[in-house]
Amino acid sequence: MADRQLRSARNLEANAPEDVIQVNWAFPQRSNEAEFVEMSRSEFTTPVKKLRKLFAKELFESFQFKAVVSAKMKFFQPPRTTLDETVEPGFSWDGKKLTPIFAMKSLSQFISETVKDPDLVHLVVSADEDVDDDVTELSAFRRYQNVVRTRGPSPSTAAESTEYSRLQKDSATAIHDGRMSRVAPPLEIFHFIFRLFPHLLRDASHQPLQSDIMSVQELFHYNRAVGTRNADFLSILAKLLGCDIRIHSNPDGTTPDGMYAISINGMTLAALVIELKDELGDGGYDPSTQASHSMRCTWIQDDARKHVRDKCCCPTFLLAGGGPWITVMGAVMTDKVIVQRLTDMVWLVESSTEEAKRVYHAARVFSALRLCLHKLKTYYEDIAKNDKIPPLKDSSHPRFFPDPTHYIDRTTSDKVEFTYVEPLEQFDGCVTFLAQTNAAQEEVVVKFVSRYGVEVHDFLAEKGHAPRLRYHGSLDDDNGDGLFSGQPDSALERGIGQPPDGLFMGPLKMIVMDFITPSPETFQPSDPHRRQVEDVLRILHSAGYVLGDLRSQNILFDIQGKVKFIDFDWTGRYNVRVQDDGGLVPEDVQQQINEFAAKAADRRGDNGGAGGEMAPVAEERYAHYPYNINQKIITWHANVGPMKPIRPEHDWFMLNQLWQEAL
Repeated sequence: MADRQLRSARNLEANAPEDVIQVNWAFPQRSNEAEFVEMSRSEFTTPVKKLRKLFAKELFESFQFKAVVSAKMKFFQPPRTTLDETVEPGFSWDGKKLTPIFAMKSLSQFISETVKDPDLVHLVVSADEDVDDDVTELSAFRRYQNVVRTRGPSPSTAAESTEYSRLQKDSATAIHDGRMSRVAPPLEIFHFIFRLFPHLLRDASHQPLQSDIMSVQELFHYNRAVGTRNADFLSILAKLLGCDIRIHSNPDGTTPDGMYAISINGMTLAALVIELKDELGDGGYDPSTQASHSMRCTWIQDDARKHVRDKCCCPTFLLAGGGPWITVMGAVMTDKVIVQRLTDMVWLVESSTEEAKRVYHAARVFSALRLCLHKLKTYYEDIAKNDKIPPLKDSSHPRFFPDPTHYIDRTTSDKVEFTYVEPLEQFDGCVTFLAQTNAAQEEVVVKFVSRYGVEVHDFLAEKGHAPRLRYHGSLDDDNGDGLFSGQPDSALERGIGQPPDGLFMGPLKMIVMDFITPSPETFQPSDPHRRQVEDVLRILHSAGYVLGDLRSQNILFDIQGKVKFIDFDWTGRYNVRVQDDGGLVPEDVQQQINEFAAKAADRRGDNGGAGGEMAPVAEERYAHYPYNINQKIITWHANVGPMKPIRPEHDWFMLNQLWQEAL
């Protein structure tokens, strides 16, 4: 939020002391009586993002109610907002009286009509009632409780388009599968089984048995018929997957089309849930959506399986399809149900006289799934008897976090174990976490990405402008059975050699770096701060590197007031032989770039090679923006776009944007 906007809020209450501000708010739900909350002006001179928790803590303590600390707080000015969601019937409190809020009005409409002054700062808080006394916020623990307590309709009803749409609007019943913006982190970070399955499909050494080929052939023959689906199909699947597939009914009467259930001490634990239709389209709903809700319905049953459900994220495979089509999906339940497709729809019938390739591909998929189901059975047997897992009491429980909990330090080669503390971002797709090493009790940041600029990170860390990078590599060690043995090709690891540029399909990597304690002083858009950032850009660009994502959340100032860059997902080299002509790159920086290019060409001895372009070091391609760059909300340079090269002038443009937004 701009500092001038915050300053204008001082006039909200004429009698307010000079060293505090008071803020407008609206409550879209019922609450107890409230009073204005006063906050120090000095605390509001930093971007709002950094103050949400601090402000929320005092706000909620004053109002005596519980709510999401940051995810449901919105600061905006009504005339400029684009917020358009409809609020539930409720009220606003202006310190003197209650005013009804009608459900048909959007928040922006309500605030705009209520508060006429466009220079005031407005806060909107969405709160929840009936929170347990020992739960101080709507945390991951609370969200998990809401999921398991909310039954919802039967899976077949939930899969109907209108009902599916309705359920996706409620976090307690939503399936985080990408529909209606329900996006989640990759399944791979939550359980090793979802790293093993794609690994086996990529691994050329994983080969199906001859019996797998014959069983797939039998499946192909079965699918020649149209509109038939009976127990014979499940028996063929059972033979292929090496497990007992039956029809199991849940205590609430819901019954998936098939299930591989692991029975342990009276518990029925679903390792594989199956939903198949005679033909795709039968019944008027998507069987993959039905399978997703069947998984949710199976695991939220309030019976003996709760013992295991509270210990882990409930990893489950799903098979869904219709007629000769089938797909493999994976699912977990953290504080939400996450479902992701692990394969495309596979066609399981011979369409020509030459279908060996199709049979072979299907056999590899089913043999990989068979091995994973075997591993999953062992996992659940171990979890059921594991007494070292702490009881589920709050959001610190490991079931809410990724499963990798150690790394090999790049400097010492020591194995370092750590414990997750909290996610560092307040949205469903967060892949960055605060953690603490178990032995030294040091705070570290752990993140999971498929693309990372290790070279640039190390370059700035050596100069004191980035945290030390402790680890960059696989999420798994070779555990002795050879399943994850071998290192990926270095080019594939970086997402290189896979045209076009901007698509990064290498294996998911874990990044561990030092946690930087930010300065206790609030961030000021002052010249000294800007000069520090400019100096880093000069160093980077003159060495042939670019950042690409220079935004406020990716830089901070440490307790000594020194700038630190903390995000290197897009960073890399750029073509120094091409000069930006937009006038944004300072002349002295461009001169340094030209000198660097000349020296690099001299070292190569080829004056830049064919076409006058200098090839990147070690055949590394130049940095490009990702295919899914957000251009709707963020203002970028005019030449920025999906899969386009990242250029120095883009960084200087973002620097100007950063300071304009802070003024």
